[in-house]
Amino acid sequence: MGKALRIYSGRNRPDLTPVYLLFERLTGVRTTVEKVYHHDAEKRVLAERADPQADLLLTNSQLALELVRETGVFEPYAAPVAKAYPEWLRAPDHSWLSFTAWPRAAMVNRTVLADSSAWPARLEDLTDARFRGAVACAALVEMTTVAQFAALRVVKGDAWTTGLIDRLLANGMRVYASNLRTREALARERKAVAIANSSNIHVFYLEGNPVGEAWLDQDGGMGTHVEAHTVALLAGAKHPAEARAFVDFLLSPEIQTLLARLFGETPVNAKAAHGPVRPLSEIKRMDAPLAKVAALIESTVTLLRDKGFDVRDDPVGGPSPPAPKG
Repeated sequence: MGKALRIYSGRNRPDLTPVYLLFERLTGVRTTVEKVYHHDAEKRVLAERADPQADLLLTNSQLALELVRETGVFEPYAAPVAKAYPEWLRAPDHSWLSFTAWPRAAMVNRTVLADSSAWPARLEDLTDARFRGAVACAALVEMTTVAQFAALRVVKGDAWTTGLIDRLLANGMRVYASNLRTREALARERKAVAIANSSNIHVFYLEGNPVGEAWLDQDGGMGTHVEAHTVALLAGAKHPAEARAFVDFLLSPEIQTLLARLFGETPVNAKAAHGPVRPLSEIKRMDAPLAKVAALIESTVTLLRDKGFDVRDDPVGGPSPPAPKG
């Protein structure tokens, strides 16, 4: 019987098929990938923990895995690259590892804001009258939206964050069902700015859309929120050696460079070629420890739902999630 690897992927856009194919063809490991809706991925592995049906879990959030880490469902793996990570890019015990970083930025519609001097420089700028009715944001179905506002609560406090949300909404910010719907609306409805992941900006630009990337709260500011897509080896995996080999492959300079080139994703391996993607070392991050952000996720979902962020669009975004349980 040949070597095999089974992966559950809660990260379904962008599609990692090129990475899976390269790994399979270079190593001879037969690789099977099952896509799982990202809000169901952790429930799936917890339900199967007595008899794991996958070897690895890939998903689109650090927080999602951190919230279930203490159940023991993951097998720690201190991959060589991850040993040099700053602490925020991995679980304390290496139970999960980040494989690309997803910083938040402003996606600017250059047909609306042709002069870059008019682009926002701070998140609070989006509450100005000049951006009235011109800002788009994804709904709470996107964990990066929830995580950003939870991080703001850590850094600036509840009153400030709630006030910011109220001011954004009073200024006409519109909420869309997903990151995909948000960037589509930026072009279709001629919005000026979308609050987005920087990789979304690169992907949309490469499709021929006239968008630009405005970095917020950098020089002297509070910094921007940075989430990450993650990988974890499942405890009791049937193919642990193949799983560890895939993690090493995913974190290699070659694949980190490929993800930057294909999808504009920010490498976590400093040896990767970044191309037009801003390196992590040049991004000022919000000082919001992951444990503190994780503790606020459930209440942030409730806050955003109460503010009208529970926007649904089943064909694209899937059902809106319940408040996650720690």
